[in-house]
Amino acid sequence: MTFPRSRFAAAVLAGTGCVLPTIALYGQAPKTKDAAAANSISAADQVANEPVANATDGKQRAVKSRSELLAAERFALIRRRVAAAEIRSDEADFPTRFAAKPIFRYSDLARGHVAAAVWKLGEEGRPKAILSTELDRFSTGRPCICHEYISLTTTPFSVVIDGMRWTPAGTLYEFKPIPDAPAPEETPRRRLFQIRELANRFAAREVEKNEKIELRLLPQPVDRYVPSKAERADGAIFFFTFGTNPEVMLLIESDGEQWSYAAGRMTGAEVVVLKIDEAVAWQGEPLHNVPDSPHTGFVAPIEIPGISADGREVEE
Repeated sequence: MTFPRSRFAAAVLAGTGCVLPTIALYGQAPKTKDAAAANSISAADQVANEPVANATDGKQRAVKSRSELLAAERFALIRRRVAAAEIRSDEADFPTRFAAKPIFRYSDLARGHVAAAVWKLGEEGRPKAILSTELDRFSTGRPCICHEYISLTTTPFSVVIDGMRWTPAGTLYEFKPIPDAPAPEETPRRRLFQIRELANRFAAREVEKNEKIELRLLPQPVDRYVPSKAERADGAIFFFTFGTNPEVMLLIESDGEQWSYAAGRMTGAEVVVLKIDEAVAWQGEPLHNVPDSPHTGFVAPIEIPGISADGREVEE
């Protein structure tokens, strides 16, 4: 099922929603001596581990192989554009590159998003920013790359990607205590169990053109991090999705003594609401799509492997 909706309004509008996409999750453990980050499986590894097809399904295998090849080429294209980002800040040790691996991957073929990934800025501590990048084949009438920017810090910085300069004025993410939350546990593993239990107390929905849409909480955090040097400090990022397209981002953190949360939109829906135990915990502000907005987006034309100039799939 699809819905008439917009992911963000910038130079051009880009839609969201998802039907039978693929997902990859990364970084589900904090980078401490007690726990290592989760490893991802590449498309090439998946192909190598599959059994050899027989002659009867050779044609299907050829189609699948081409699909896998295009998926790899498209992701590589996104990765090159993100790696080319120019990041500057006057703060010492501010990250100058987005993480080498995305924290989340998905696709939305029904809406023309043939490849998409979410990246974090900063390998240590709470990310400074989140970047969502999609390859879209027809939303603007031609193939394009869509960037959505979300600031998670008050530290001034700038990012330049595909000709757009983003200079966010702070962040829209405001942390609040989670009511009736237990004290943080001693070990990262036990805190992860707490984090998941706390996340399950939240529910999210959005409204687009008078249609209410209940969003789905992904069962695992897409990222774990240590927000401070305090003992028992911990943090995680969760996504609420439509299909698997991220629409709401939820951060849950421990300062070593208590748990808190912050949330923000990843969608252009008219109304976005997050509840905890049936009480409103956060409601999204209207988008302000200007270069200094803490949440904005940008679209640029691009050539996508396997997609013609008019947005059609190229036959083999």
